[in-house]
Amino acid sequence: MRTALSLSIISATAIMFFSRRLLCYLRHFQDVGYSTRLFKDWMLTNGIYDKKGSLIATIAALVIEITKESRTNSLIICIIAGIALVGLSLWEPDPTKVGYPILQPTTQAKKIYNLALTLYSVALISGFILVRIITVQYHISAYWILVIVGIQSSPLWMILAKILTR
Repeated sequence: MRTALSLSIISATAIMFFSRRLLCYLRHFQDVGYSTRLFKDWMLTNGIYDKKGSLIATIAALVIEITKESRTNSLIICIIAGIALVGLSLWEPDPTKVGYPILQPTTQAKKIYNLALTLYSVALISGFILVRIITVQYHISAYWILVIVGIQSSPLWMILAKILTR
């Protein structure tokens, strides 16, 4: 029961975090006219990667791995890390209202956003299932590592969504 609750917390917070973070990347993608080449250049030039969200997930994975004898601790750590990720995503300004340039909710932006969110969610849940099939026991820290990979690959899901919406 605690493991299922931990996995629910991890997946829900990862998807919530991604949904908010995606808006930040989408603003810049829209600014370069949805050009995947220009957006990739912008990412490489500016060294775009998520530090804060990845740090929260890394700390959660490490603490869970260190204290893996106690399943209750894993649940508490998942709750704390989940609150931290959601808090981080809600603390940042909304790109549709603040910042330059302001994200315009165009039809193309909505399509890219919705498809990227769907692709990410399916990939995350598929990854969770794959980890469960491969491992004999639940390794909650492995799920946090998947979240790190998902956080770092956020812009790539958006680029894939743009390619698929052509």
